[in-house]
Amino acid sequence: MVQTEEIQDILKLQDELVRHRRVWNAEPWLELNMSTPQFKALLLISEEEKGVRMRELARKLGGSFSNATVLVDRLVDRGLVERLADHQDRRVVLVRATEEGRQLIEQLVTCWRSLSASLLEALEPEDLSAVHEALSVLLKASRQNYEA
Repeated sequence: MVQTEEIQDILKLQDELVRHRRVWNAEPWLELNMSTPQFKALLLISEEEKGVRMRELARKLGGSFSNATVLVDRLVDRGLVERLADHQDRRVVLVRATEEGRQLIEQLVTCWRSLSASLLEALEPEDLSAVHEALSVLLKASRQNYEA
C-alpha cells in the first residue's frame, strides 16, 4: 500500500514537472505538419530498425491494410520512411524510417531537454548525483521490462 502511494506521488511530481513545458523547446512539435495517424505510423515504424511489415503496422494502428498504405504513401512522399522488399518473402513489404524520419522522432522526443538541462544545472552536486542514480535505476528497469 505504501509503495502504491509513493508511486502515485512520484507520478504527480512528474506531471507537475511536465506542466513547466513553457520553457521547453516546443518548436519541433509546432512545426510538425502531419496528421495524428501519420505521426503514430512514423512512431511505430521508427521503433523497428530493420523495418516493420505493412500488415503488422496496420494491426498496430488498429486499421485496415489499405489505410496503413495511404499513411505510408504520405510518409514516403515526405522522405520520412521507405519501402523495402523482404528478402525471405518477396510478397511482403517492409517499411523503415529513413534517416530524416529518425531525426524527426529524435527531435520530438528530446525537446524537453532544454527544461531538463537548466534544472539540472541548478542542482547541488549531491542532488545531481541522486537524480543520476534514480534515472539509472529507471533505465535499468525499462531495459529489463523490454527484454522480458
